[in-house]
Amino acid sequence: MHGLQVQLRSASPIRLEAEFDCGAGELVALVGPSGSGKTSMLRAIAGLWTPADVQGHIRVAGQAWLDTSAGVQLSPQQRRAGLVFQHYALFPHMTALDNVALAAGPAWSGADVQTLLARLGLAMLSQRRPSQLSGGQQQRVALARALVRVMPRPSAAHAAGPEALPGVLLLDEPFSAVDAPTRQTLYRELVALRQQVSVPMLLVTHDLAEARRLADRVVIVDAGQTLQIGQPAHVFASPRNARVAELVGIQNHFEGLFFKDRPGWGRLRWAVAGQTETAIDLVVVDKGKIGGGTPVTWVLNGEQVDVLADGAVPSAGEPGQTLLRCQLLEVLSLGEISLCTLRPEALPGQTITLNLTPRLLQRLQVGAGDRVQLQIAPGALHIMPVRTK
Repeated sequence: MHGLQVQLRSASPIRLEAEFDCGAGELVALVGPSGSGKTSMLRAIAGLWTPADVQGHIRVAGQAWLDTSAGVQLSPQQRRAGLVFQHYALFPHMTALDNVALAAGPAWSGADVQTLLARLGLAMLSQRRPSQLSGGQQQRVALARALVRVMPRPSAAHAAGPEALPGVLLLDEPFSAVDAPTRQTLYRELVALRQQVSVPMLLVTHDLAEARRLADRVVIVDAGQTLQIGQPAHVFASPRNARVAELVGIQNHFEGLFFKDRPGWGRLRWAVAGQTETAIDLVVVDKGKIGGGTPVTWVLNGEQVDVLADGAVPSAGEPGQTLLRCQLLEVLSLGEISLCTLRPEALPGQTITLNLTPRLLQRLQVGAGDRVQLQIAPGALHIMPVRTK
Protein backbone atom coordinates (compact mmCIF):
# COMPACT_ATOMS: atom_id res chain seq x y z
CA MET A 1 0.00 0.00 0.00
CA HIS A 2 1.26 3.48 -0.89
CA GLY A 3 0.79 5.11 2.48
CA LEU A 4 1.26 4.70 6.20
CA GLN A 5 0.14 1.72 8.29
CA VAL A 6 0.44 1.79 12.08
CA GLN A 7 -0.22 -1.06 14.49
CA LEU A 8 1.31 -0.60 17.95
CA ARG A 9 0.76 -2.18 21.36
CA SER A 10 2.45 -1.20 24.61
CA ALA A 11 1.61 -1.37 28.31
CA SER A 12 4.20 1.06 29.69
CA PRO A 13 5.09 3.77 30.40
CA ILE A 14 1.65 4.60 28.99
CA ARG A 15 -0.92 2.32 27.46
CA LEU A 16 -0.80 2.23 23.68
CA GLU A 17 -3.24 0.35 21.49
CA ALA A 18 -3.16 2.09 18.13
CA GLU A 19 -4.20 0.77 14.74
CA PHE A 20 -4.86 3.04 11.76
CA ASP A 21 -3.63 3.88 8.27
CA CYS A 22 -3.21 6.97 6.10
CA GLY A 23 -3.04 6.83 2.33
CA ALA A 24 -0.68 8.80 0.12
CA GLY A 25 -2.12 12.29 -0.29
CA GLU A 26 -4.66 11.70 2.49
CA LEU A 27 -4.97 13.84 5.61
CA VAL A 28 -6.02 11.94 8.73
CA ALA A 29 -6.70 13.80 12.00
CA LEU A 30 -5.99 12.26 15.40
CA VAL A 31 -8.64 13.69 17.71
CA GLY A 32 -8.88 13.27 21.46
CA PRO A 33 -8.52 15.01 24.82
CA SER A 34 -5.22 16.24 26.26
CA GLY A 35 -3.13 13.32 27.49
CA SER A 36 -4.88 10.80 25.24
CA GLY A 37 -1.67 9.76 23.48
CA LYS A 38 -2.02 11.62 20.18
CA THR A 39 1.42 13.26 20.29
CA SER A 40 3.00 10.02 21.56
CA MET A 41 1.71 8.28 18.43
CA LEU A 42 3.33 10.94 16.22
CA ARG A 43 6.60 10.62 18.10
CA ALA A 44 6.48 6.83 17.75
CA ILE A 45 6.05 7.15 13.98
CA ALA A 46 8.97 9.59 13.79
CA GLY A 47 11.13 7.24 15.88
CA LEU A 48 11.49 9.74 18.72
CA TRP A 49 9.69 7.52 21.24
CA THR A 50 9.79 3.73 21.35
CA PRO A 51 8.58 1.96 24.52
CA ALA A 52 10.71 -0.98 25.59
CA ASP A 53 7.77 -3.40 25.40
CA VAL A 54 6.28 -2.12 22.13
CA GLN A 55 4.89 -4.71 19.72
CA GLY A 56 3.70 -4.12 16.18
CA HIS A 57 4.77 -2.31 13.06
CA ILE A 58 5.01 1.02 11.26
CA ARG A 59 5.23 0.84 7.47
CA VAL A 60 5.46 3.59 4.87
CA ALA A 61 5.00 2.76 1.18
CA GLY A 62 5.80 -0.85 1.99
CA GLN A 63 9.05 -0.04 3.83
CA ALA A 64 9.20 -1.18 7.46
CA TRP A 65 10.23 1.61 9.81
CA LEU A 66 9.41 -0.61 12.77
CA ASP A 67 8.61 -4.32 12.79
CA THR A 68 9.12 -5.95 16.16
CA SER A 69 8.49 -9.46 14.81
CA ALA A 70 11.34 -9.04 12.32
CA GLY A 71 13.64 -7.06 14.59
CA VAL A 72 13.47 -3.92 12.40
CA GLN A 73 13.74 -0.49 14.03
CA LEU A 74 14.98 2.41 11.94
CA SER A 75 16.49 5.42 13.67
CA PRO A 76 14.79 8.81 13.43
CA GLN A 77 17.46 9.86 10.91
CA GLN A 78 16.56 6.89 8.69
CA ARG A 79 12.85 7.69 8.66
CA ARG A 80 11.56 10.24 6.18
CA ALA A 81 9.30 11.87 8.74
CA GLY A 82 8.70 15.60 8.75
CA LEU A 83 7.39 16.74 12.13
CA VAL A 84 5.88 20.18 12.71
CA PHE A 85 5.84 20.88 16.43
CA GLN A 86 3.10 22.85 18.15
CA HIS A 87 5.49 25.68 19.07
CA TYR A 88 7.65 25.38 15.94
CA ALA A 89 10.97 24.54 17.73
CA LEU A 90 13.02 26.67 15.32
CA PHE A 91 16.64 27.39 16.15
CA PRO A 92 16.55 31.02 17.34
CA HIS A 93 20.12 31.85 16.23
CA MET A 94 19.56 30.67 12.64
CA THR A 95 17.84 32.35 9.72
CA ALA A 96 14.76 30.83 8.12
CA LEU A 97 16.93 29.60 5.25
CA ASP A 98 19.45 27.98 7.60
CA ASN A 99 16.72 26.33 9.69
CA VAL A 100 15.35 24.64 6.58
CA ALA A 101 18.74 23.87 5.04
CA LEU A 102 19.89 22.11 8.21
CA ALA A 103 16.95 19.71 7.99
CA ALA A 104 17.39 19.29 4.23
CA GLY A 105 20.94 18.02 4.35
CA PRO A 106 23.67 18.23 1.70
CA ALA A 107 21.51 16.82 -1.12
CA TRP A 108 19.49 20.04 -1.19
CA SER A 109 21.25 23.07 -2.64
CA GLY A 110 20.66 26.57 -1.38
CA ALA A 111 18.67 27.28 -4.56
CA ASP A 112 16.42 24.26 -3.87
CA VAL A 113 15.67 25.52 -0.36
CA GLN A 114 15.02 29.04 -1.66
CA THR A 115 12.55 27.63 -4.19
CA LEU A 116 10.66 25.84 -1.42
CA LEU A 117 10.60 28.97 0.74
CA ALA A 118 9.25 30.96 -2.20
CA ARG A 119 6.50 28.38 -2.66
CA LEU A 120 5.41 29.02 0.91
CA GLY A 121 5.58 32.80 0.57
CA LEU A 122 8.87 33.17 2.47
CA ALA A 123 11.25 34.24 -0.30
CA MET A 124 11.68 37.77 1.09
CA LEU A 125 12.06 36.48 4.66
CA SER A 126 14.73 33.84 4.20
CA GLN A 127 17.43 35.86 6.02
CA ARG A 128 15.31 36.68 9.06
CA ARG A 129 15.64 34.89 12.37
CA PRO A 130 12.58 33.45 14.16
CA SER A 131 12.33 36.48 16.48
CA GLN A 132 11.89 38.67 13.39
CA LEU A 133 9.01 36.59 12.03
CA SER A 134 5.34 36.58 12.92
CA GLY A 135 3.69 33.46 14.29
CA GLY A 136 2.27 32.56 10.90
CA GLN A 137 5.65 33.09 9.21
CA GLN A 138 7.39 30.92 11.79
CA GLN A 139 4.80 28.24 11.15
CA ARG A 140 5.53 28.32 7.43
CA VAL A 141 9.25 27.95 8.11
CA ALA A 142 8.52 24.96 10.36
CA LEU A 143 6.37 23.48 7.59
CA ALA A 144 9.14 24.00 5.04
CA ARG A 145 11.61 22.33 7.40
CA ALA A 146 9.29 19.34 7.70
CA LEU A 147 8.68 19.15 3.95
CA VAL A 148 12.36 18.79 3.07
CA ARG A 149 12.37 15.65 5.21
CA VAL A 150 9.57 13.99 3.23
CA MET A 151 9.95 15.31 -0.31
CA PRO A 152 12.25 13.29 -2.61
CA ARG A 153 15.72 14.76 -2.72
CA PRO A 154 16.51 16.52 -6.02
CA SER A 155 19.29 14.04 -6.86
CA ALA A 156 16.99 11.08 -6.17
CA ALA A 157 13.67 12.37 -7.48
CA HIS A 158 13.49 9.71 -10.19
CA ALA A 159 15.44 6.98 -8.47
CA ALA A 160 13.89 3.64 -7.57
CA GLY A 161 15.79 3.07 -4.35
CA PRO A 162 15.00 3.97 -0.72
CA GLU A 163 16.00 7.61 -1.27
CA ALA A 164 12.99 8.04 -3.58
CA LEU A 165 10.47 6.56 -1.18
CA PRO A 166 7.95 9.09 0.07
CA GLY A 167 7.82 10.05 3.70
CA VAL A 168 5.16 11.13 6.18
CA LEU A 169 4.20 14.65 7.25
CA LEU A 170 3.31 14.81 10.96
CA LEU A 171 1.53 17.94 12.22
CA ASP A 172 1.25 18.35 16.00
CA GLU A 173 -1.47 20.99 16.59
CA PRO A 174 0.26 23.30 14.09
CA PHE A 175 -2.48 25.96 14.04
CA SER A 176 -3.17 26.36 17.75
CA ALA A 177 -0.70 29.18 18.41
CA VAL A 178 -1.66 31.57 15.59
CA ASP A 179 -4.47 34.09 15.30
CA ALA A 180 -7.67 33.39 13.35
CA PRO A 181 -6.75 35.22 10.09
CA THR A 182 -3.35 33.50 9.98
CA ARG A 183 -5.01 30.17 10.71
CA GLN A 184 -7.30 30.59 7.71
CA THR A 185 -4.30 31.42 5.52
CA LEU A 186 -2.45 28.32 6.72
CA TYR A 187 -5.53 26.18 6.10
CA ARG A 188 -5.51 27.31 2.47
CA GLU A 189 -1.79 26.64 2.18
CA LEU A 190 -2.21 23.15 3.57
CA VAL A 191 -4.97 22.42 1.04
CA ALA A 192 -2.75 23.72 -1.79
CA LEU A 193 0.18 21.71 -0.47
CA ARG A 194 -1.83 18.48 -0.60
CA GLN A 195 -2.33 19.02 -4.32
CA GLN A 196 1.43 19.23 -4.87
CA VAL A 197 2.89 16.69 -2.42
CA SER A 198 1.31 13.23 -2.33
CA VAL A 199 2.45 12.00 1.08
CA PRO A 200 0.45 10.73 4.05
CA MET A 201 -0.36 13.57 6.45
CA LEU A 202 -1.28 13.08 10.11
CA LEU A 203 -2.75 16.04 11.97
CA VAL A 204 -3.07 16.07 15.76
CA THR A 205 -5.79 18.43 16.90
CA HIS A 206 -8.26 18.91 19.73
CA ASP A 207 -10.35 21.25 17.57
CA LEU A 208 -13.30 19.27 16.20
CA ALA A 209 -14.24 22.00 13.71
CA GLU A 210 -10.68 21.99 12.38
CA ALA A 211 -10.70 18.20 11.99
CA ARG A 212 -14.03 18.34 10.20
CA ARG A 213 -12.83 21.07 7.86
CA LEU A 214 -9.44 19.61 6.92
CA ALA A 215 -9.42 15.85 7.38
CA ASP A 216 -10.46 13.11 4.98
CA ARG A 217 -10.84 10.80 7.99
CA VAL A 218 -10.58 11.15 11.76
CA VAL A 219 -9.17 8.74 14.33
CA ILE A 220 -10.75 9.15 17.76
CA VAL A 221 -8.09 8.53 20.42
CA ASP A 222 -8.58 8.02 24.16
CA ALA A 223 -6.09 6.73 26.75
CA GLY A 224 -3.70 5.59 24.03
CA GLN A 225 -6.38 3.61 22.21
CA THR A 226 -7.94 4.24 18.80
CA LEU A 227 -11.69 4.00 19.36
CA GLN A 228 -13.19 4.80 15.95
CA ILE A 229 -11.99 5.68 12.45
CA GLY A 230 -14.02 7.17 9.62
CA GLN A 231 -15.05 10.24 7.69
CA PRO A 232 -15.69 13.18 10.06
CA ALA A 233 -19.37 13.56 9.21
CA HIS A 234 -20.02 9.86 9.82
CA VAL A 235 -18.06 9.64 13.10
CA PHE A 236 -19.59 12.80 14.54
CA ALA A 237 -23.13 11.71 13.61
CA SER A 238 -22.75 7.97 14.33
CA PRO A 239 -20.31 7.43 17.23
CA ARG A 240 -19.44 3.82 17.97
CA ASN A 241 -20.18 4.10 21.68
CA ALA A 242 -21.00 6.56 24.45
CA ARG A 243 -17.34 7.44 25.04
CA VAL A 244 -16.84 8.45 21.42
CA ALA A 245 -20.04 10.50 21.59
CA GLU A 246 -18.61 12.30 24.62
CA LEU A 247 -15.23 12.90 22.98
CA VAL A 248 -16.69 14.40 19.80
CA GLY A 249 -18.80 16.77 21.87
CA ILE A 250 -22.26 15.54 20.99
CA GLN A 251 -24.70 17.61 23.01
CA ASN A 252 -27.85 15.50 22.79
CA HIS A 253 -26.97 12.14 24.35
CA PHE A 254 -29.71 10.14 26.07
CA GLU A 255 -30.73 6.67 27.25
CA GLY A 256 -33.70 4.57 26.18
CA LEU A 257 -35.02 1.16 25.13
CA PHE A 258 -34.96 -0.21 21.61
CA PHE A 259 -37.81 -2.34 20.27
CA LYS A 260 -38.04 -4.04 16.91
CA ASP A 261 -40.95 -3.10 14.69
CA ARG A 262 -41.65 -3.97 11.07
CA PRO A 263 -38.68 -5.18 8.97
CA GLY A 264 -35.98 -2.50 8.80
CA TRP A 265 -37.61 -0.30 11.40
CA GLY A 266 -37.63 -0.04 15.17
CA ARG A 267 -38.93 2.11 18.00
CA LEU A 268 -36.79 4.02 20.43
CA ARG A 269 -38.56 4.56 23.75
CA TRP A 270 -37.32 7.72 25.43
CA ALA A 271 -38.40 8.00 29.06
CA VAL A 272 -37.36 9.85 32.18
CA ALA A 273 -35.53 7.48 34.54
CA GLY A 274 -37.95 5.99 37.04
CA GLN A 275 -41.00 7.36 35.20
CA THR A 276 -41.87 4.63 32.73
CA GLU A 277 -45.45 5.84 32.48
CA THR A 278 -44.17 8.95 30.68
CA ALA A 279 -42.39 8.14 27.46
CA ILE A 280 -42.00 9.10 23.81
CA ASP A 281 -41.59 6.58 21.02
CA LEU A 282 -39.31 7.68 18.16
CA VAL A 283 -39.03 5.82 14.87
CA VAL A 284 -35.50 4.58 14.12
CA VAL A 285 -33.83 2.50 11.46
CA ASP A 286 -33.22 -1.11 12.55
CA LYS A 287 -29.79 -2.15 11.26
CA GLY A 288 -30.19 -5.62 12.75
CA LYS A 289 -27.32 -5.22 15.22
CA ILE A 290 -29.33 -4.70 18.42
CA GLY A 291 -31.94 -7.05 19.85
CA GLY A 292 -35.46 -5.99 20.78
CA GLY A 293 -36.01 -4.77 24.33
CA THR A 294 -32.34 -3.77 24.65
CA PRO A 295 -31.27 -0.76 26.78
CA VAL A 296 -29.41 1.68 24.56
CA THR A 297 -27.76 5.05 24.62
CA TRP A 298 -28.57 7.28 21.69
CA VAL A 299 -27.68 10.60 20.17
CA LEU A 300 -29.67 13.14 18.21
CA ASN A 301 -27.96 14.86 15.28
CA GLY A 302 -29.29 18.41 15.48
CA GLU A 303 -28.23 19.12 11.89
CA GLN A 304 -30.94 16.71 10.69
CA VAL A 305 -33.76 18.20 12.79
CA ASP A 306 -36.23 20.62 11.23
CA VAL A 307 -37.71 23.33 13.47
CA LEU A 308 -41.30 24.36 12.68
CA ALA A 309 -43.64 26.95 14.10
CA ASP A 310 -46.09 25.67 16.67
CA GLY A 311 -49.12 24.29 14.87
CA ALA A 312 -47.45 24.31 11.44
CA VAL A 313 -48.16 21.41 9.11
CA PRO A 314 -45.03 19.23 8.81
CA SER A 315 -43.46 18.86 5.40
CA ALA A 316 -43.49 15.52 3.62
CA GLY A 317 -40.10 13.90 3.68
CA GLU A 318 -38.35 10.83 4.98
CA PRO A 319 -40.81 8.14 6.17
CA GLY A 320 -41.22 7.64 9.92
CA GLN A 321 -40.61 11.22 11.00
CA THR A 322 -41.61 12.13 14.55
CA LEU A 323 -43.14 15.47 15.46
CA LEU A 324 -42.12 16.67 18.93
CA ARG A 325 -43.69 19.75 20.54
CA CYS A 326 -41.17 21.64 22.72
CA GLN A 327 -40.85 24.81 24.72
CA LEU A 328 -37.88 27.10 24.14
CA LEU A 329 -36.37 27.46 27.60
CA GLU A 330 -33.31 29.52 26.69
CA VAL A 331 -31.90 31.33 23.65
CA LEU A 332 -28.26 32.42 23.89
CA SER A 333 -27.01 34.50 20.97
CA LEU A 334 -23.48 33.58 19.90
CA GLY A 335 -23.02 35.72 16.82
CA GLU A 336 -24.02 33.72 13.75
CA ILE A 337 -25.84 31.06 15.78
CA SER A 338 -28.13 30.94 18.79
CA LEU A 339 -27.65 28.17 21.35
CA CYS A 340 -31.19 27.03 22.14
CA THR A 341 -32.35 24.78 24.97
CA LEU A 342 -35.71 23.09 24.40
CA ARG A 343 -37.88 20.98 26.71
CA PRO A 344 -40.19 18.33 25.19
CA GLU A 345 -43.68 18.81 26.61
CA ALA A 346 -44.17 15.06 27.00
CA LEU A 347 -40.86 14.69 28.90
CA PRO A 348 -40.46 17.70 31.20
CA GLY A 349 -37.33 16.21 32.79
CA GLN A 350 -35.34 16.22 29.53
CA THR A 351 -33.84 18.96 27.38
CA ILE A 352 -32.56 19.15 23.81
CA THR A 353 -29.84 21.57 22.68
CA LEU A 354 -29.84 22.91 19.12
CA ASN A 355 -27.73 25.49 17.30
CA LEU A 356 -30.19 27.64 15.36
CA THR A 357 -29.68 30.75 13.29
CA PRO A 358 -31.15 34.07 14.46
CA ARG A 359 -32.73 34.33 11.00
CA LEU A 360 -34.70 31.11 11.58
CA LEU A 361 -35.87 32.26 15.01
CA GLN A 362 -36.91 35.60 13.53
CA ARG A 363 -38.78 33.90 10.69
CA LEU A 364 -40.64 31.68 13.17
CA GLN A 365 -41.16 34.71 15.44
CA VAL A 366 -40.20 32.77 18.55
CA GLY A 367 -38.05 33.39 21.60
CA ALA A 368 -37.55 32.05 25.11
CA GLY A 369 -40.84 30.77 26.51
CA ASP A 370 -42.45 30.11 23.13
CA ARG A 371 -43.27 26.70 21.68
CA VAL A 372 -42.02 25.10 18.48
CA GLN A 373 -42.22 21.70 16.81
CA LEU A 374 -39.22 19.51 16.05
CA GLN A 375 -39.54 17.29 13.00
CA ILE A 376 -37.14 14.40 13.66
CA ALA A 377 -36.27 12.00 10.85
CA PRO A 378 -35.13 8.46 11.69
CA GLY A 379 -31.76 9.27 10.19
CA ALA A 380 -31.20 11.91 12.87
CA LEU A 381 -31.12 9.21 15.55
CA HIS A 382 -28.18 6.94 16.22
CA ILE A 383 -28.50 4.18 18.82
CA MET A 384 -25.70 2.32 20.60
CA PRO A 385 -25.78 -0.62 23.03
CA VAL A 386 -25.05 0.22 26.63
CA ARG A 387 -21.48 -0.75 27.38
CA THR A 388 -21.30 -3.20 30.29
CA LYS A 389 -18.34 -3.14 32.63
